[in-house]
Amino acid sequence: MALAGETALNTDKPLQYQGRKASRAKSEQRRRVILEAALRIVVNEGVRGIRHRAVAKEAGVPLAATTYYFKDIQELIVDAFTLYTEKALHTVEEFTRQFYQPMASMTGSDIRSEEGQQALAEFMVEQLTVYLREQIVTERDMLVAEQAFRYEAIVNERIRELAIMHRRVIFERAVAFFRDVAGSAQPEADAEIVLALLHSLEYRALLNQQDDDMASVKDVVRRYVGLLLPSLIRAAG
Repeated sequence: MALAGETALNTDKPLQYQGRKASRAKSEQRRRVILEAALRIVVNEGVRGIRHRAVAKEAGVPLAATTYYFKDIQELIVDAFTLYTEKALHTVEEFTRQFYQPMASMTGSDIRSEEGQQALAEFMVEQLTVYLREQIVTERDMLVAEQAFRYEAIVNERIRELAIMHRRVIFERAVAFFRDVAGSAQPEADAEIVLALLHSLEYRALLNQQDDDMASVKDVVRRYVGLLLPSLIRAAG
């Protein structure tokens, strides 16, 4: 994981933390522990639960440590969501890598054959379902943090900038897939649709407090891919 203020991700503007920068590895570790604690509070209590004393208690550090790194609550909140963005973009990069490698051999004439169509459909269904299972079950806390992140982006200008960067990276990855791999005639529209689908299914899982109803999730994904695939085949033809 990159140190504060750095990122290995390909974004136009590197992630920038607002609080005091750590010059030593041990100091950076403590700073990260504080931010991780702040994110846990967001998950359990919402953003309004973030207070210097509460974060210090959750992190197991002296109160003076939180005030040393962060001059006020606003700075602590912004940096907590900067850490969230860093984590979320890392997840996107990893999923993109896993998705693209096998997909590279399914382009062109492959998807015009019956076998190619079936292979493409099954691959997309499986990969999207695996991703959703990971988010809904393993990374449930990150999904909760994401909901808080979206709201704060509406009311907080600095967090809005993070949210725009976060969405742009995800959207560009989806557009690249539909344009370069799937051969879509409308990659931007298809990207919007698949992202809306993923967000809807994730939100439904959070509302229902279900982490194991993946059969229903897979059915919805399969229906979506079934509707999408004919347009991809026509575009490839």
